[in-house]
Amino acid sequence: MLIAFAGCDGSGKSTQIKMTKEWLENNNYKVEILDKWDILNELKFPECRFIKNELEDLRVCISEMDGISRSMFLFWSISITMTKNDLSAKDHIYLLDGYWMKHAVSEILYGSSEDWILKTIQTFPKPDLTLYFDVLPEIALSRKIDFTPYECGRKVDFTEKDFLTHQSRLNEKMLSWADKFNWDKISSNQTKAEIFNQIKEKIKQIL
Repeated sequence: MLIAFAGCDGSGKSTQIKMTKEWLENNNYKVEILDKWDILNELKFPECRFIKNELEDLRVCISEMDGISRSMFLFWSISITMTKNDLSAKDHIYLLDGYWMKHAVSEILYGSSEDWILKTIQTFPKPDLTLYFDVLPEIALSRKIDFTPYECGRKVDFTEKDFLTHQSRLNEKMLSWADKFNWDKISSNQTKAEIFNQIKEKIKQIL
């Protein structure tokens, strides 16, 4: 079973996915989180050992890439992290941290062909459930500890205003995709506990 956690930067995806993993494991489910940044784990992905950068530097380098090369690298990093497991195994639940959703929309906003993006994402396995965390950019900003250029309109000397501007555009497009692709929307403007309770209810419906 595949469950995708999607949302803009600062929407709480990573926090909630960890809480969900612990809850499911406590209920005797076999659970694994799949994250595109696992490509930096040489033990799990030795074929990616040519990438020697730390994650912080890698994120900056990705933002500096121009055109479709950036989109292709991001989609490659997502797709390769899906290759080590039998995703059809009925006794496992795979939680997808971010998956392709945010990057697909971001890449369109950054100039990639929407037609190419839509055709490319069709190659990814379809989740059994996609949870979209809808958050106000101002609330997302208050939760962020650090920022990357990619989250701020690819501005090198970015400001909080750049973050708010990009995230507003990103959230508007992702909300339209939530309707287009039938994602389950959860308001991320609530407390962690309130959000988590809604996640549990939605997952219980498909278990």
